[in-house]
Amino acid sequence: MKRSSTPDVVSGAAAALVVSLQGCTAPAPEAPADSGEGPYHILVTNDDGIRSPGIQQLADALREVGEVTVLAPCGQRSGSSISVQLGQGKRLRSIADEDRDHGHCVDGTPADAVMLAMEAMVPEGGFDLVVSGINAGANVGDLGHMSGTVGAAMAGAYYGVPSVAASLGGQEMDFAYAAAFMARFVEVLRARPPLSGAVLSVNFPAATEEGTAGVAIGRMGGSYIRFGYEEVEPEDDVRVFRPRYDPAETHPPGSDTEAFMAGMITIAPLRFDWTDEVLLRELAGWELDHRVGGVVGGR
Repeated sequence: MKRSSTPDVVSGAAAALVVSLQGCTAPAPEAPADSGEGPYHILVTNDDGIRSPGIQQLADALREVGEVTVLAPCGQRSGSSISVQLGQGKRLRSIADEDRDHGHCVDGTPADAVMLAMEAMVPEGGFDLVVSGINAGANVGDLGHMSGTVGAAMAGAYYGVPSVAASLGGQEMDFAYAAAFMARFVEVLRARPPLSGAVLSVNFPAATEEGTAGVAIGRMGGSYIRFGYEEVEPEDDVRVFRPRYDPAETHPPGSDTEAFMAGMITIAPLRFDWTDEVLLRELAGWELDHRVGGVVGGR
């Protein structure tokens, strides 16, 4: 889908706020001048592992915006959500090749990596932002609940640090455009008041600016693909199931999934607090009784 000079708004998401972040070239070589409050510290992590091209290109782009610390899982940990390995010791490793320093890794989940960074690698003044990604594969809509990329960002929010999760969909896994966009987006975030406790889930539908229709803000919802399992031939009398992936036929109007499927970069604001405020008020009126022999619910 050809990108126009002004971002389009897709049908059904017409009420979504559209953000103009056009011409996503890399930032100027110089990092923004310090505001007098010290450097802007960015923690970069992911769920694809420390050696994935997505995290390396993201870190390189963000170094033009602030001071970057990289700590990620040592290997592939997709689908781990915000799980952590409590009660297990962690080993922090420095990863480098002859031509570059990749940062540090930990044998743990993406959330483990963020928690360890917050405990052991905090720069003076603390981290200003956590950026997780760039993931190979979209985490739009309901899939964000399963995503280790989003889970790592949620771990940042747990520590009160504004966090962003970035994921690239489509067939082409070239992260240059997404990394350049993220650098510009982080510049926008840096210039605004901190969004403490917030997570912004950013999903790219394509690897190029030309293949992108624009930018849309939408609520998290729907799925572009459905996961399941199908049974195959048993092995030694043991039932065996293999993953099944089915494209979803419909998407909720106004959702990030609908906009994503129409070729938009989507940004969904999320919260670490999952409380259902409406149900919270309803439950308060149930007049529940702690006594087992009493009446449960006052009516």
